[in-house]
Amino acid sequence: MKRVILIYILLCFAGLASAQPDRTHAPEPGKAKKLELGNYDTFKLDNGLTVILVQNHKLPTVSFSLQLDYDPVLEGAKSGTASLAGSLLRSGTVNRTKQEIDEAVDFIGATLNTSSSGIYAAGLKKHTDELLDVMTDILYHPVFPVKEFEKQKKQTLSALKLNSTDAGTIAATVANVLRFGKDHPYGEPVTEETIGQVTLDGVKSFYHTYFRPNVAYLIMIGDLTADESRKLAQTYFSSWEQATVPSHAYPDPKPISGVRVAVVDKPGAVQSVVKITWPLKLKPGDPEEIPAKMMNNILGGGVFSGRLMMNLREDKAYTYGATSGLHSDRLIGYFEAGAQVAKAVTDSAITQFFYEIRRMRDEPVSPEDLQLNKNVIAGQFARSLENPQTVASFALNTIRYHLPQDYYATYLEKMDRVTVPDIQQSARKYLHPDSCIVLVVGDRQALAGKLKQFATGGTVEFYDRYGNPVNFKK
Repeated sequence: MKRVILIYILLCFAGLASAQPDRTHAPEPGKAKKLELGNYDTFKLDNGLTVILVQNHKLPTVSFSLQLDYDPVLEGAKSGTASLAGSLLRSGTVNRTKQEIDEAVDFIGATLNTSSSGIYAAGLKKHTDELLDVMTDILYHPVFPVKEFEKQKKQTLSALKLNSTDAGTIAATVANVLRFGKDHPYGEPVTEETIGQVTLDGVKSFYHTYFRPNVAYLIMIGDLTADESRKLAQTYFSSWEQATVPSHAYPDPKPISGVRVAVVDKPGAVQSVVKITWPLKLKPGDPEEIPAKMMNNILGGGVFSGRLMMNLREDKAYTYGATSGLHSDRLIGYFEAGAQVAKAVTDSAITQFFYEIRRMRDEPVSPEDLQLNKNVIAGQFARSLENPQTVASFALNTIRYHLPQDYYATYLEKMDRVTVPDIQQSARKYLHPDSCIVLVVGDRQALAGKLKQFATGGTVEFYDRYGNPVNFKK
């Protein structure tokens, strides 16, 4: 009897052992599934306004985001007009002064902001009518007071002066100028001179031209039903008059020939802001967008897991952070990699940037790196779906960019199909280390000689903080 029991126990242990998973290797990742995204409703008013509703009944709150979708506007000598028009919308209406608007919004504990791209308002559901009454009063009846106009101009000039020594702001401005050119709306800077030429008539003209329902989306999020949203949209926005909105087209920026090295002088600076950048053609929803952005994520978009961060921060200790971004746009996108580094290692940091960019082109990534990247993106994507703002953003993108209805529901499936060769193919198509701009904001006298090695032809270009060429006397 004892022998039978012993044999039984041994067989049980053998069975348990065989049932245990093999922990000497990581488990194979599961196949990506089609996601069930949050539902949204969409409809259109007779005046052309497209309405998107994302219901969220967890809290008794609502938000209304009115977003304009007109072509980018080249403002030229009066650059800054659109920005001033947007900020001035909240400065008074036919029915309310600025102070009365502020008091009405504060009294109901709400938020209301305006910009050149629209109006955003949020608050408790029980105050919906009061909130929309103020919001549409601003939309329909702005008066653009002269006193507030002059005040906004002064504040803008003060902000420009305040940012005149900020290396990060300077680098962002000059990078846009060099990437796109001043004859492109993405490249024209706002300066003291252009703000000085902005007129009140120009501000009003911008508002009357571009604030039209037929180029707008109204996104409602919160504790609303479909019937409630339709009633609110009809009540408050159906009287908004549509009109023809000008369309604009611009040529692509001129191709970059070789490597251009540009320096903005910041005398005595102990650190340098470095950017390596170029424009690129990649539209939202393009079949190549997902592998291209996954490629960039491995390079420097994954922040702490990115190769640039591991190299320049963890290995070389050149910087606190080195990142890259690959930006799609229906007009023209761009790539940019950058960091803030000590003056003494500026040239060494640029060398490492080029090393990692070229490595992405020349060497296939490992299957393990690709899978890690997929896992990180999948986790971030899944977490983002907990936010109703994400669902609203997906709905808006689907309509605005004419994406397939299941584009985001099948996003992880499309991502899971990306292969190692796809990553290298994207790197070779979208990374251009031999045709790019190397921009450095830092101490010219300490850096210029060291940076010649990177420039095709050995010439370093110099610019002021608005991207205007500068000739320094020897």
